[in-house]
Amino acid sequence: MSVKLNSGYECPLIGLGTYKILGDEVLPVIDAALTAGYRLFDTAKVYNNEKEIGDALEILLPKHNLRRENIFLTTKLHPSTEENVKKLVDESLNLLKTSYIDLYLIHYPKSFDYKDEDPLNKTLRISTWNTLVACKNEGKIRSIGVSSYEIRHLEELQELGNNFPPCCNQVEYHPHFTRDELKKYCDDHNIFFQAFSSLARHNESLLSSDEVTGLAEKYQVPKTTILLSWATSQGVGVIPKSTNPERLSQNLKTVRLEEEEIKRVSKLNLNKNYVRTTGWLVL
Repeated sequence: MSVKLNSGYECPLIGLGTYKILGDEVLPVIDAALTAGYRLFDTAKVYNNEKEIGDALEILLPKHNLRRENIFLTTKLHPSTEENVKKLVDESLNLLKTSYIDLYLIHYPKSFDYKDEDPLNKTLRISTWNTLVACKNEGKIRSIGVSSYEIRHLEELQELGNNFPPCCNQVEYHPHFTRDELKKYCDDHNIFFQAFSSLARHNESLLSSDEVTGLAEKYQVPKTTILLSWATSQGVGVIPKSTNPERLSQNLKTVRLEEEEIKRVSKLNLNKNYVRTTGWLVL
């Protein structure tokens, strides 16, 4: 399953999130993922594993009879100066051992060095976006997106009139945090809505709910599959992380939920986030 981004490129609907997959662990996990059928790999500067992923793919693509164009690489950086963004993009290309990044995201609406209310946040966001556009024009990046952006942050880009809309907005999204208004905005503007923490940190009250339990029994799949399927059945991308080969394979096997089933699961919404990415607080 894949979706066509507004840049014209195809992006797999399900990918492997690589947060906290580090060091010697990377090679066997990427190997197991490629064996299972993963073709999207999601990393970021702050994950500190671009080099290991690049090294692993250099070894593993020939083993799996794959070429660079058969996989989709996403990485991310936090807002910074033009000079630093250019340096970080080149660093990603070098570490991932590739001539282009499929999707480069602005990881968060501010950098680590500024408070949520700092007016410089907007300045750096815009500078970073414009620099990524320049890198795209140079062929270093195929598609540009954002992560944890709210509607007001997206509308800043619309005001620029420069490569709007972004190709993707990657946000925390699960049945306890449905982000209805933000999702509708992205849908209306052809911005691919991609979920992180789509398993809601394995929240027990969500997994044990009657709705999730009943659907798991109906489709004879694990409860986690229902959470992923709730997203993918809406055309929302997911990037669950696992280092276990069995679960890696399991996470690819989503089912198609009926419209009424999607609505029932969506009613579990608590407007509750489980990850400390509170983009809505950032000015």
